[in-house]
Amino acid sequence: MIAILLTTLFIVVDFSESASECYYAVDGYDYRGTVSTTVSGYTCQKWTEQSPQSHDRTPENYPNAGLGEHNYCRNPDGTSGAWCYTTDPNNRWELCDIGEPGENCEETSECYHEADGNDYRGTVSRTENGITCQEWTEQSPHSHDRTPENYPDEGLGEHNYCRNPDGTSGAWCYTTDDSVRWELCDIGEPEENCEEANECYHAVDAYDYRGAVSRTENGRTCQKWTEQSPQSHDRTPEKYPNAGLGDHNYCRNPDGTSGAWCYTTDPNNRWELCDVGQPDENCVSASECYHEADGNDYRGTVSRTENGITCQEWTEQSPHSHDRTPENYPDEGLGEHNYCRNPDDTSGAWCYTMDSSVRWELCDIGQPEENCEPTANECYYEYDGNDYRGAVSRTENGRTCQKWTEQSPQSHDRTPENYPDEGLGNHNYCRNPDGTSGAWCYTTDPSVRWELCDIGQPYENCGPPNECYHETDGSDYRGAVSTTVSGYTCQEWTEQSPQSHDRTPENYPKGGLGEHNYCRNPDGTSGAWCYTTDPSVRWELCDIGEPEENCVVTSAPITKGPPPTPEAPVIAPHIPTQPRNYTYSNTATM
Repeated sequence: MIAILLTTLFIVVDFSESASECYYAVDGYDYRGTVSTTVSGYTCQKWTEQSPQSHDRTPENYPNAGLGEHNYCRNPDGTSGAWCYTTDPNNRWELCDIGEPGENCEETSECYHEADGNDYRGTVSRTENGITCQEWTEQSPHSHDRTPENYPDEGLGEHNYCRNPDGTSGAWCYTTDDSVRWELCDIGEPEENCEEANECYHAVDAYDYRGAVSRTENGRTCQKWTEQSPQSHDRTPEKYPNAGLGDHNYCRNPDGTSGAWCYTTDPNNRWELCDVGQPDENCVSASECYHEADGNDYRGTVSRTENGITCQEWTEQSPHSHDRTPENYPDEGLGEHNYCRNPDDTSGAWCYTMDSSVRWELCDIGQPEENCEPTANECYYEYDGNDYRGAVSRTENGRTCQKWTEQSPQSHDRTPENYPDEGLGNHNYCRNPDGTSGAWCYTTDPSVRWELCDIGQPYENCGPPNECYHETDGSDYRGAVSTTVSGYTCQEWTEQSPQSHDRTPENYPKGGLGEHNYCRNPDGTSGAWCYTTDPSVRWELCDIGEPEENCVVTSAPITKGPPPTPEAPVIAPHIPTQPRNYTYSNTATM
C-alpha cells in the first residue's frame, strides 16, 4: 500500500537535489528520476524549451513540480502518470515508463540522535553554503578514500547525501565545486525531525495508530495538527494530549471518528479519512501504557522533560555524568535511548537533560492507564497458553471476549486483583490464569459463559531468534545457531531420526525447544547443544558466543517448575579431526 510506504520517508521535491528513481505516488507526481523517453520511445523535450512544442508547463509556472533545465519525465499537473512533451513535432506528449511506486526506493530518515550526525541517514545533499554534494562513489572533482568500501557501516553509497563517516564535528560532504573540497551540511538539530513512526496498530478505529501516513485516501496532503490554515480547528495537541498529535501532519484519530484522518491542505476539502492499512493483532510496538503511580513501569517513548528539554541517553555521561546506567539498574527499562524512566523511586518518570545547566527534570507521560493499549506479543511457549500475552480477543467460535475487569454479562472472580501475575487487565484478550487446558475468556454472549480461544501453536508466532543470553550454561539461549562446534548440522527437536530421544517440547516445555533445530540447553548440560543429523555423532555442544550481561531477551519462556528427569546425552563415539565449515542457519531444516 502506497500510503504505508511513506513511513519515516522524506521525499526530495526540488530537482536541484540529487536525482532519484524512488517515488511513492500512484500518479508519479513525486518522481524525480532521470527517465527521458516516453513509453513509445520518443525523446523528451526540455521543460525550459518551447520547441517543437510550445507549452506553459514551465518551472516558473510549476515551481514545486521538479521541472527544470532538463528533459526528465514529470507530472506537474495531475495527469495519470509521469510524462513529457516530445521532440517529435507530430507527437505533442506521451506518458513515460518510470517503473512502479516504491520499486527503486531506499528508506531515508531526517531523524538522527548523535550530536555529530554520525547516525544521520537523511537526504540533505547541499552544504551549509548551498554547494551541491559530490556522490560518495565518485572521485571527481575530488578524489578521496571515504568510500562505501572503506567505511561500510556509515551510510555511504551511490548518492550524494551528507554523512559523517569519520568523526568530523558534523555531517558533511565533498562538493561538486572543484575549488571547495568539502563542507559541513545543515541537517538540523538532533531529534529535531524525529517522529518515530510505527505503522502497527490494534484498534479497529485506529485510535492507536502512530504511523507516518500523511495523505488522505484520495491523495490529498494532510495539514499539520499544529497549524490553523487552511483549516481552523480545535483538534490540537493541547486539547488532545494523548492522541498522538504534534508538529506533524500524520493521520490520527483523536476523537472517535471511524478511522484515522486528517485536515487537508486543500481549502475546498476540510478533512478526509486516510488509508492506514488494517489493524494487526500480532504487531508489537512501544507502549505509552503504564500502571504505577510513580511511572516505574513506564516503557514508552517520551523523550522530553515537562519543560520541553531533550533527554540525555542513559548510556551517555555527557553533559551529565551519573550512575543511573543499564548496568546499575538492569531491570528498569534503561538502555541506549533517551526515553523517560524512573529507575530509582523518584516521584515520577524523569531523565537527565541535554541542557548542561539543568541536570534532570520530570517528564509528562500522562496518567497511569490513560494511554493503555497493552503491547501485544503473540509469541508464547507454554502448551496451556499460561504465558500468552497476545491480543486475540475472540473465542474459537468467534464470540467476543468480555473484559477481565468487567462483571457483565458474566460475573466472575478471575480479576486482575485475584490473579495479579496472569496478564489480566482492563482488556478482553484471551488468557489462562487458572490452569485451564488453554487460553480462554468469558464471552459477551449471556448464553455462553466462557470458551477457549484459538491463539495458534506455541512458538508459531514467535519473533526472530535472539542471540542474546545471560546464563553461563546457555539455558536461556534462544538464538538461531544450528550447527555444533565441529560443524555438524543440528537435528530438529521434534524429529526422532537419526537420533531418537526424549528432549522434546512436550517433555521440556520451558527449554526453548520446538519445531526447529536451534541449539538449546533444556537439561542442565554444561552449555547449549543439539542432537546431530550425523548418525555416527549423537550430540555435541554448540558455539553460541559468550553470555551478555546487558542484553534484553525477548519472548523468554516462563519457568514454573522442574523439568522431567533428564536423559543423559550419549557421548559421541567419534569426533572428526577436521572441523567442517562453521555456519549459522535461520531455517528449521537444512
